[in-house]
Amino acid sequence: MRKIFKIILAIFAAIIIIVVAFGAIILFDVAAYTATGSQTLTPIGTSIGKAIVIYDPGLSGTAKGVADKIASDLQAESYTVTETGVRSSAASNTTDYSIIVVGGPVYAGALTSSVKDSLNGIFISQSTKVGVFGSGQGSTSQDDIAQLKNSMPTRLDLSNAVVVKIGSSEDLSTRAQDFVNQLLS
Repeated sequence: MRKIFKIILAIFAAIIIIVVAFGAIILFDVAAYTATGSQTLTPIGTSIGKAIVIYDPGLSGTAKGVADKIASDLQAESYTVTETGVRSSAASNTTDYSIIVVGGPVYAGALTSSVKDSLNGIFISQSTKVGVFGSGQGSTSQDDIAQLKNSMPTRLDLSNAVVVKIGSSEDLSTRAQDFVNQLLS
C-alpha cells in the first residue's frame, strides 16, 4: 500500500512540475526571445509603399505562419514588406512605414507581453494604417476580438486599428487576405 501511495505521489508531483514549467514558459513569453530574424519582401512591380509585419512566433509557431501570409499578401498588393520578429532591431524603428502590423499568439484571451511591448513602442503618424492580429485555438467569435482589443495597450490611440484573431480551425489564407483587405480599405 505504501508503495502505491509513493508512486501516486510521485506522479502527482511530476504533473505539478510540468504544469508550473509550462505556465512559466507562457507567462515569461520565452518564445518571443527567439524572434530576432528579419526579411524584406519586394513586390514584383513598382512599390507603392512600405509595410512592416512584427510578430511573436509563439510556442507552436502558428503566429509566424500568420505573419508570413499577411506579409506575402501585402507584397502581392505592391508593398515592400519588412517581416520581423519582436526582438529584432528592425522592429524598433517604425517611422518610415505607412502600414504597421503587429501580432502573435493569444493566451488566455490576451496578447502576449512582447506584442503589447511592440505596440507600445511603435510610432504612428496620422496616415499610418495599423493592424493587430492574434492567433489561437478554435474559430473566432466577437468576444475574442473584444478581448484582444481590451488587452491592447492604452498608451496609443488604436481605436482605428484593424484587429483580428485567426483561429487554428479557420482557413488561414482567406482570413489573412480579409485582414489585409480591411487594412488597405
